[in-house]
Amino acid sequence: MTRPLRRLGAARGAIARSDSGGDLLGVVDAVAGAAFGINSGADDADDSGYTSAPLGDAKPFEYTEDTASADTLELAASTNSPKFAAKMLGYDYKTFGTMLHKFKNANGLGPADNSIFHDNGDVEFNGRIFEGSIHDYAP
Repeated sequence: MTRPLRRLGAARGAIARSDSGGDLLGVVDAVAGAAFGINSGADDADDSGYTSAPLGDAKPFEYTEDTASADTLELAASTNSPKFAAKMLGYDYKTFGTMLHKFKNANGLGPADNSIFHDNGDVEFNGRIFEGSIHDYAP
């Protein structure tokens, strides 16, 4: 028998011997173990029948619709990439490029002066945030 057929046979045998009761994860574990020639992990099971996880006894968080507290902060997004800034601010790249050229000319910046664009439309260069907004230069 060729090696792939032997592995297929081993995988089928592992599924048949599996005490997973048909649960998909148990079947996948058995097939993977047989395919790679390793134990299915049944020896690592605790009393509940589940294998140990890297997080040990950690419990999952419960879903809540509201934020955890009133102290939640909103984080501002910013980028120095005109391509990402255009998307973040809702402009197509060509329109944003025109706006950027007008902005730089009006504020004494050159083509190579990399600016930081904030999600509220503010533009920053060398720690200075300019008056107005990039939105002011929209066509």
